[in-house]
Formats: sequence, structure tokens, C-alpha cells
Amino acid sequence: MARTNWLKIRVSDTEISDIKKRAGQHDMSKYVRGLVLDQPVAAPEPKTKKIVHSADPELVRAINRIGININQIAKQTNTGQEVGNAVLMALLNLQTTLDKALASSMPDDR
Repeated sequence: MARTNWLKIRVSDTEISDIKKRAGQHDMSKYVRGLVLDQPVAAPEPKTKKIVHSADPELVRAINRIGININQIAKQTNTGQEVGNAVLMALLNLQTTLDKALASSMPDDR
């Protein structure tokens, strides 16, 4: 059945806020239509909270620079150019250092 007609109503700021809160993740039209037509409306799923971790901006920039260097090495390797043992040893040491830093920064209650 095509829905071609509009039903317009006026609501206050408080009312629209309350309706949006009650609708949760549901489409607002589908939610209100279900209520008005006395159709079953599923309970809205709770919104998941996004966990934001704070990080030292200088640390993020340093890790970004390391990533750029690693990408350049990967590009060189993928084009068939040989990578010296010194570079490979530096990468191994870098990985070990990063693993230790990550392990020490993670809480034990994982």
C-alpha cells in the first residue's frame, strides 16, 4: 500500500524531544504510525555509548610518523627493491618496543 497522504501535527520542543527519545533508533514515522494505528511497536534498542579514549597528541603524531615510514618501506619492498638487514632489524626493534608500550598502557581488567 503506497503512502501518499501527509498527516501534519504541531508539537512543542519538549514534546518532539520526548517523542524522539521514546522512538530511540526507530524511524520516527514508523514509530508514530504504529502508536496512532494501535499497532505493536517494538521497544527501542538502547543506544550504545561510544567509548572515546584520550591520547597524548604528540604520541599520536609520533606513531603516525612511524606508520608513514613503515608504509614507505612496504612500498619499496613491493616494488621489488631490496630492504637491508639494518632496516629489518630496526623494524623488529620497533615492533618489540611498541608491543611493550602497548602492554604497559593497557589496563589489566581486559
